[in-house]
This record gives sequence, C-alpha cells and structure tokens, in this order.
Amino acid sequence: MPEPNWSRHGLAIGRQEFRRTVRSLRGDSTRLVLMGFVALFFGSVTLLGTWLVLRFADGLGPVSLTDGIRGSIALQWLFAVFIFAQRAGSRHDRIDSEPLVLTTVSVRSVTIGIVTAEVARALAYIGIPIALLGGAFVYATASPLMVPFLALAVVLSIATAAVLGYALGLAANLLVARVRFVARHKSALAVVVVIVFFGAYFGAQNLVADGAMALLGLAPFAWFVDLALLGSPVVVSVPRAAVAAVGGVAWLAGCGLVVERLATAYWFGDSVRNEVAEAQARVDADGARDPLAAAVRPLRFPAVARPTRRVAQRAVVVARRNPSRLSFLLFPLIFAGSYLYGAAEAGGLPESLAVAVPLLVPWLAGGTFGLNPFGDEGAVLPATLVSLPSGRQYAAGLALPGLLLGLPLTVALTAVAGVVAPVPPVEVGLLVAAGAVLAVAAVVLAPAVGMTFPRYDPIQVRSDREVVPPSLSAVALYTLALGLTGGVAITAAVSPATLRNTLSLVVGFLLPVPFGLLADAGLGPAGGVASWLSGVGAEIGALPLTPVHWGGYALGLLAAVLLAGWSARAVVRRFEGYTYG
Repeated sequence: MPEPNWSRHGLAIGRQEFRRTVRSLRGDSTRLVLMGFVALFFGSVTLLGTWLVLRFADGLGPVSLTDGIRGSIALQWLFAVFIFAQRAGSRHDRIDSEPLVLTTVSVRSVTIGIVTAEVARALAYIGIPIALLGGAFVYATASPLMVPFLALAVVLSIATAAVLGYALGLAANLLVARVRFVARHKSALAVVVVIVFFGAYFGAQNLVADGAMALLGLAPFAWFVDLALLGSPVVVSVPRAAVAAVGGVAWLAGCGLVVERLATAYWFGDSVRNEVAEAQARVDADGARDPLAAAVRPLRFPAVARPTRRVAQRAVVVARRNPSRLSFLLFPLIFAGSYLYGAAEAGGLPESLAVAVPLLVPWLAGGTFGLNPFGDEGAVLPATLVSLPSGRQYAAGLALPGLLLGLPLTVALTAVAGVVAPVPPVEVGLLVAAGAVLAVAAVVLAPAVGMTFPRYDPIQVRSDREVVPPSLSAVALYTLALGLTGGVAITAAVSPATLRNTLSLVVGFLLPVPFGLLADAGLGPAGGVASWLSGVGAEIGALPLTPVHWGGYALGLLAAVLLAGWSARAVVRRFEGYTYG
C-alpha cells in the first residue's frame, strides 16, 4: 500500500533525480561540448523555423486541421514512446540507492519520481524550441488564448508518452528477468525490435499519399494537436481536444497503476540473468591450448607478432560478448536503412546500395572494434600498457579485426552492388578504390578518436550488468570525419552535379541564413557576409562538372589518407604517452 503523501514524495524524488542529471552533465565537459554543437545546429533550425512562422503565419485566416496533420503528430508521439521505452529498458529501470529508497517510500512514489524526472528531462530538451516556435505562432496570429492550451497539450503529450514508454521498458526487462530464452538472446531480440520499429516508422512516413497518416490521425493520442491549437485561427475539433485533455489525465492514472504493478514484479521478483550471464561467460576451448583463440572462432588471424594477435583477439571477444556496447551503431544503420527504403520505393535501390556500401561497411568495421580502446581494457588497462613492447603493436592489433573483415567485404560488396546497379565500369572502379581507402582509414581513425575522447565510466544496460560504450563525442566525430571525406569522394565519383549543387546550397543558402537574420535585426556587417557567401555559392554552382568529378574524388580520398596517417601516429603516441591522472 502506498504511504500517505505519496504524490508529494514522488514529485520530490523526480525533482532530485532531475537535479542529479543536471549535476552529472555539469561535470562532463565532453558531453557539454557535444551538446553545444547539437544545440547550435538545432538552435539554427529553430531560429529558421521561427523566422518562417513569423513571415508566413502573419494574418493567417481560418484553416482546417486535417487528419493527415494529426497523423504526423501521432507518429512523433509514438517515436517518443519508443525513446522513453528504450531509456526505461536500458538506463532508468531502477533508481539510485534502491534498497534505501524502497524501504523508505512505496513503489508508487518511486515510479512517479522516475517518470516525472523523465518528463522534466524531455522538457529541458524541447522546451525552448517549442516556446520559440509557439510564441512566434501566437504573436503572428494574434491568438494569446492559445498559450495555456499549447502548454497543457505539450505537457500531457510528453507525460503520456513517458508513462507508456516506461511501462513498455519495464515489461521488456521483466521478460528478460524471468524468461531464459529472452535473457539469452536479448541483444538479438533488441536489434530485431529496433529494426522493426524504425522500419515501420519510416515506412509510415513514406506512405503519406496512401492515407496511412490520415488513419493514424483517428487515434486519440493524435488529438493533442487539437488541444494545442485551441484559440488559434486553425479550425480544430473541440470534442477531440476535450478528449485529449480528459483522456490524457485518465491515461496517466491508468498507465501509472500498470507501471506500479510492473515495477513491483520487476524489482522484488526473482531473475535468471545471473545464471544466463555465467553460462555465457564460460570459454569452451574444446581441449585447445589457446582459450582466447578458441573464443574468437571461426575467425582466424594471420601470422603476426603474438602481442598484436592478442590485442586483436581481445577486441573481437569484447565486441562479441558485450553487444550492448555497440548499440550506438544501430541509429546510423536505421537512418541508412530508411534511405535505402526510400530508394527502393523510388525504384533506385541498386544505385543507392552501390553508393552506400563503400561508406557504410568501413564505418561499421572501424566502429565495431576500436572506438573506445582504453575503456574496453577496463581493469586490465595497466597490464596492457606495461606488457606491450610498443604502441605500434597495440595500434596494429586494434586495426587488424576491422581490416581483416572490413576490407574484403567492402571491396566485394561494392563491386557486386556496382555491377548489379548497373554502374558504368569506370565508376565501379572508383567506388571500389574509395571503399578500400575508407576501410583502411576507418580502422585506424576509430581508435585515434576513441583515445582522444575515451570513456571509462560504465552505464547500466540491465539491472545487473554494466558496459562501457564509446563516448558520444567519439561516435559523432568518427562518423563526421569518415562521412565527410568518404561522402565527398563517393558523391564526386557517381554524381558530381549533386556534389556541386549541395556545396552551392550549403554555402550560398544555408550559411547566409543566420547572417541574414542578424542583418534584419540591424547589424549591418552581417548583411555583407551573407551577400559574400551567396556569391561564393553561386560561383560553386557554376563550376564545370569534370573538375568537380575528379577534383572532388581526389580531394576526398586525399583527406581520408591524411586522416589515416595522423590517426595511426596518434594511436601510437597516446598509448605510449598514457599516464594515470
């Protein structure tokens, strides 16, 4: 039974959990820098959206809200549910100091606190953009009565998504804790769930013309947009808005009771995880003299120095036994899958595969084995530092698994995709060469970036298991560096016009936007910068295709080669110069 004042206790727990999140963020300078770049990007997008709203919503007359728009909002709500479920199933399935908290307050208070903290974190991320865009719309349409309804709709939509997502996350963890098959294959099942969800998500986005969005707009959770637009010139359904408001509160109460039941069963019930983890941790050498070599079978390494081979074998074992640390690979793969799905819908899947393979396979090869070398070493890092004769052997060992698997796969798959497309033979050769260069560059770039932005602190991926994934900064910088160099070379090889037009658009249109906004605010020099950038973009758009084709290809691969050379030296230097501080 819940204790008296359980609602007040739950809100206090949520407030404290949110404060812990803020404090941990203040102490992580790397995350702050990365979030600064993300905030800069989304801030620019928000400012651009605000400017568009102010310009085109001024004097907006009565317009009707369609089911297609409602369906688009509903799809984003479902996406939020998935994100909350993923967080509940991986990081926030339990509260800190659990034995003390659960013997002090009830499970209901704890679940309210956890969900409240999740809602506060979400509002901290999206609150300012929504306030700017919503404020601009209110100002442009002269509809101040819309403000309270907009705030209520935003809070209710996030809270309902959070409580449902947390219930789904706890249910998934409960299955892992009680069912041996699920516990044994949880990583593979998680990958399947992610692929299915994002496949359906992007599939629904591509089926707008077929009425999928309109059907989704009939769901009650799509009616938060009716509630948000009450008091504006947009013609909404008042009954639907009322259902969204009343039903949202009822949804919170009902799902809250479900969360309480699931949390009680999960936190206080038995688990088979330890038994399954111990079984998976055993190395069956089958009588072999080398258990580490047996652990990486059927993969066999060439005859290299023993220290190099040991580093390579351990990198494979770490990747194989801790697949949860590779979850960062899923999201770029999902976006790549959505790109290929859209290409398939348009009938251009073979050509898109020919372009994607020489970039995606090297990215996977480098990111799988070497994006957090020091963190992967864990407690044995001191022994590794003093046992290897040189940093060259460590660098070679880290690069060997990705090179052994990634290089032949990249060359073979790129050649096959180019022939099937069909792509002209010259372009196939250019793509194969680019893929080979990028495969070599990726396997040395990933360790260099991972050593520059290492991560040592584990995260709790399950109730009884922690892993040390690569840092977000390392993932972002590695993806950006390889994507820019490889993307320029590959695009120049197959479509120099696309490269030329993209550069012209970025330089001549997107970059001048913030300077144009500053000029509109009365800063004269900013207008000159915007005009100069627009002129440069126009000059880029007028370049002949032949120099763009060969020059862009050569410059992209040259940048990748130079990056690979720097990376190889950086790995050796950071290994040999590493000190504990």
